[in-house]
Amino acid sequence: MATWVITGGNRGIGKEFINQLLLKNHTVITGVRNPEQMDENHEFLHVIKLDVSDSKSVIEFAHSVSQHTSQVDVLVNNAGRMDGRWQSIDEVDADVSLEVLNVNTIGPLRVAQALWPLLEKTTDSKVANITSLMGSIDDCLSGKSYAYRTSKTGLNMITKILSVEGKDIDISVSCYHPGWVMTDMGGERAPVQPHESVTGLIRLIEMQTLEQSGRFFEYTGVELPW
Repeated sequence: MATWVITGGNRGIGKEFINQLLLKNHTVITGVRNPEQMDENHEFLHVIKLDVSDSKSVIEFAHSVSQHTSQVDVLVNNAGRMDGRWQSIDEVDADVSLEVLNVNTIGPLRVAQALWPLLEKTTDSKVANITSLMGSIDDCLSGKSYAYRTSKTGLNMITKILSVEGKDIDISVSCYHPGWVMTDMGGERAPVQPHESVTGLIRLIEMQTLEQSGRFFEYTGVELPW
């Protein structure tokens, strides 16, 4: 069985990842801002404090991960935040926008950088960045949501850059749109259930190879435009 690291595992998609992976007997290490609020208890689950927006926290998280495992087979960068509902230009708050970019774009880069040595310890290791169709420049037809869209577009570029760096050391890096999922972030109108989305995501991540590295997929397997 493999060792998976999941950020943002306290709710929504991240929590569903944990539930499904534990059923498959994988070891799961999750990073959350408030570990004391996690009610899951499983012998193969390790919960560690993590704030992806803080470099010191990420370094401490990586050190703690290394106390539980000598290698990481899969890293899923799932932690993220919104910027408010469909803000137009006159509603954009620059400070909030920077916070969103820090979490959604630089956060996954921090975590990947800190765990890279553990990803290098095994062959065919994988990084899966949970992005959004809202980060697709080609698909931006309705506009608005400046910070969130930009943060996910930036994450897509980081995915591409990391895929180039990982190519010669057998680390594949791809990004995935989970669909519009019925979570706290997605809202009650979302048509996709967390179980459906994560089932598809896990299947794709398990199939991820260097050939798929640096590409952008929906949870259904459809490749999306940048």
